[in-house]
Amino acid sequence: MFFLTPRYLKHAKLLHKGVTRFINYKRDILPPAKLEEITALRSSLEDAMRARDKARISALNDEINKACEKALPHVEHSDIGENVEVFFVAIVIALGIRSYIAQPFKIPTGSMQPTLYGLVANHTEQDVTPNLFVRCKDWVAGRSYYNVLATRSGFLRKDGPPLTEHSYLGFFAHCRLHFEDGGTQWIWAPMRQLATDPDGFNLGMQRYLNLPVSADGQNITPDARVEQKLGESGGTYVTEGQLLARGTLDTGDHVLVNKFAYNFRRPTRGEVFVFTTKNIRSPYMRVSVEEGSQHYIKRLVGVPGDRLEVKSPVLWVNGKPAEEFGMKRVGAMEGLYKGYGNFGFLSDGTVRELSNRDNTREYWAMGDNSYNSSDSRYWGSVPERNLVGPGLFCYFPLGRNWGLIR
Repeated sequence: MFFLTPRYLKHAKLLHKGVTRFINYKRDILPPAKLEEITALRSSLEDAMRARDKARISALNDEINKACEKALPHVEHSDIGENVEVFFVAIVIALGIRSYIAQPFKIPTGSMQPTLYGLVANHTEQDVTPNLFVRCKDWVAGRSYYNVLATRSGFLRKDGPPLTEHSYLGFFAHCRLHFEDGGTQWIWAPMRQLATDPDGFNLGMQRYLNLPVSADGQNITPDARVEQKLGESGGTYVTEGQLLARGTLDTGDHVLVNKFAYNFRRPTRGEVFVFTTKNIRSPYMRVSVEEGSQHYIKRLVGVPGDRLEVKSPVLWVNGKPAEEFGMKRVGAMEGLYKGYGNFGFLSDGTVRELSNRDNTREYWAMGDNSYNSSDSRYWGSVPERNLVGPGLFCYFPLGRNWGLIR
């Protein structure tokens, strides 16, 4: 019986199983001489097991282990190599999580305030940058300070936009100021908040450089020129040390979106959700054909089959005021946010019924900052195929809206 088998024979059986597995797995890459040596040692082990020769089994244990260790080409241990391997494995895991489970997003606009805040810039006449300790404390809370001075003198370029926006992996948005001689200056602020917000919430670069904006208020046009010209050079002349931008920038909320949920359940009325703008065609959709698609975050106020009507400041669903927490909160807001407004497809007296057919299931999206939100009231419903997932958690900045999204 197995429990009466001597310990050395149990170890011998495990050794035999291990060396057999080694031969089977490495047979194709073992040199013929090594393969023959290890096979012979295994046969000797089998003979010793049958003879219950404890001393021979002990000796063969060392011989077999040494033979297997020396059978394959020696590869030196590398801490750097292992760290690089761990790093790339972590990247693969992170990308997998981002693609299929949870994806981070940064709120760019104020359409969901005060539930979720977007980027808000405020120009100041005086430099309000505090000491390092206060700056670090405020950064954790989402506020950055700007007092940007030109690092070089020269004309801004005239054969292209003098100010362009860039980002890394969809984050770390920044602008570059381009000079005629090919030089650039990086400014770590998004373009809209730096100079071109049509509502005036920016850091004032447009004022200091007198740069006109394009009709959509988003980008400086390629042929933009300031009135100031020196000689026949054209372009704006910037002097080293000249003030370019000044003020404070409150970062948009960073949120995690559950990309897994809608594979197992239907979207729920009242939750905050993310969707793509792909194939939503409307003159009010602020996404150009060149961009293709963007991710939007709004509150899901209507699911397939619902009948929606705004009786400002309250949203009515299926003939009665909305009962969901988020929608009731918006309807009760006063002052700056003042509840739901009647616009577009939900203007006074209109009722919108959402399709519930399998091939055209529709969802209605509205911003909590109703009077300052481009949403389904302007560009229509969101097709089911555009849904990404519900908002899960606001992880930055700390304070304010940190925590589960409601």
